Amino acid sequence: MLAKINKIKTWQVAIIIAVLGIVVFSSGLKSPFMGDDMQQIVNSVPVHSLTNIREFFDGGTFYNNYGTNQLSGIYYRPLMTTAYSLLYALFGLHSFYYHFALLLILTGSAVLLYLFFKFSFKPVLALFLVLVFLAHPLNAQIVYFISSMQDALFLFFGVLALYLVLRFKSQKSLIAVAACLFLSLLSKESAVVFVALTLLILYWFDERKRLIRLLYILILPIGLWLLLRIHAVGLSGSAATISPISSVSLGGRLLTAPSIAQFYLTKFIFPWRIASAYYWVHSSFSYRYVLLPLLIDLVVAALVVTSVFWVRRRNTKGIYYTYLFFTLWAALGMMLSLQIIPLDMTACSTWFYLSMPGVLGMIGVLVDTIVQKVRFNRNLILLLGAVIVVVLGVRTFMMGSNYKSTFALYTSDIASSKGQYNAYDQLAIYYFDKGSFNKAEQYAQSSIAIFPNSDNTNTLGGALMVLGDYTGAHAALAWSIKYSPLSEAYNNLAQLTLVYGSAQTNEQFLFNSLKIFPRSGPLWLFTAIQLYRDGEDQYAKLAIANARHLLSVPQSVYYGIMDNKPFTYNFVGNRIVNIKPAS
Repeated sequence: MLAKINKIKTWQVAIIIAVLGIVVFSSGLKSPFMGDDMQQIVNSVPVHSLTNIREFFDGGTFYNNYGTNQLSGIYYRPLMTTAYSLLYALFGLHSFYYHFALLLILTGSAVLLYLFFKFSFKPVLALFLVLVFLAHPLNAQIVYFISSMQDALFLFFGVLALYLVLRFKSQKSLIAVAACLFLSLLSKESAVVFVALTLLILYWFDERKRLIRLLYILILPIGLWLLLRIHAVGLSGSAATISPISSVSLGGRLLTAPSIAQFYLTKFIFPWRIASAYYWVHSSFSYRYVLLPLLIDLVVAALVVTSVFWVRRRNTKGIYYTYLFFTLWAALGMMLSLQIIPLDMTACSTWFYLSMPGVLGMIGVLVDTIVQKVRFNRNLILLLGAVIVVVLGVRTFMMGSNYKSTFALYTSDIASSKGQYNAYDQLAIYYFDKGSFNKAEQYAQSSIAIFPNSDNTNTLGGALMVLGDYTGAHAALAWSIKYSPLSEAYNNLAQLTLVYGSAQTNEQFLFNSLKIFPRSGPLWLFTAIQLYRDGEDQYAKLAIANARHLLSVPQSVYYGIMDNKPFTYNFVGNRIVNIKPAS
């Protein structure tokens, strides 16, 4: 059996990977847009046309409806945004095609990883490793969550660069390698690991001339990427204080790091209760959450170091370097997730996506070494490998049901991830859209109790506004814009001026808001109404003209202001507000 599998053709492996991918991920391919998909795809006007491709390279990933095509945010992912725009041009807002595109990229990465593993392992072992990679539940979110496009793309082009540098020995092939690394960087900055790994391959395997040549070639793409990134979002792209882990000091993050490392190691071995995000913080010393995870991590680290020396004594120099290479791959990927630089979550399953090939490569070297030194029943080993892949695949298939809806995902998240304040906020938005405003308020309050930020205070403000608690709504929305200048919160506060606050205070707020968002249609609309009620007719007409240029203004409002006549405005909660010109 082993002899037959070792003669398997690459095209046959590709079919196996494709079939397994379709079977394993079929349960979640029809999952709807959710979470960041709203601001990055569904409501993102720039993404709806490929003619805006310049904007994709000139800003972040989120569209906040400023009245322009400008994209904002701290993340620089132009290739991801371009992929979204291409998919939108081809298929519109049909989520299935986005999930299917992610599945194609994941299976393509698995095929490339198989080809790369074949340089070190026999086909049967390389196939087993990539099937584990494909079916592992930690990678499920790559297909089930559309906003994981960044991870799918950067690993695909990164592994392609590694394969090309080993497969082709010509100097010209290095141009293709550099191009792949550039595309990987444009997908996600974590691609710097692949830059390091590519150079390491050439250094360790005595290809110094190609190494120097590649260094020269990389100056242009890396320099261009840095310039584009700095221009669009700045150099660091720091997460500021948008999450609990980013709100603590470096010392607090270092105290949390042991539990983060333990989390990934544990979930890799026992992939159960996996949420879309984790937000715990252990910023003070404790035995259970700091010392115990640290001891576990140190034991694992000691085992890895011991295994390095063990592999060195029992194998050739080439295999020893191969093991070191995969060890560094796993370690570098893990280092990026340990919060040395604060991120927007404490942990996320997709962040182990980069380290997993390295871990699997380490396992491959150890298994190969053991099998060569010890006699085993080969058929039993094959059966055990098949069982592992099936168990992992079934678990990943089961996870698809968690992504059937926003309610299903975030309800599951709350059960699996303590402190998942974002899940409470998303459920608050879910109930708000369903018209259950009391429940929306309750979930928003639960989210704020864990970690108040601009999003959940804005959600609370919107719910209280509909419920008629205008004082509470104003307080919540005022907190929202203090946390972050969120355009939606400003728009909500602007609408609140219809029923709350003094004319002078409201007018001052609206003018100050327009300085921040000069092309916000809603701000111009409510400014026009406020000026109209204050008797400043000429300025009101100019404001309503600006509003009409930026959004669809109700005819009654526009002509009421232009003709100096009373009109009504449909406020939130179906409350009709009568607007009269100042006498």
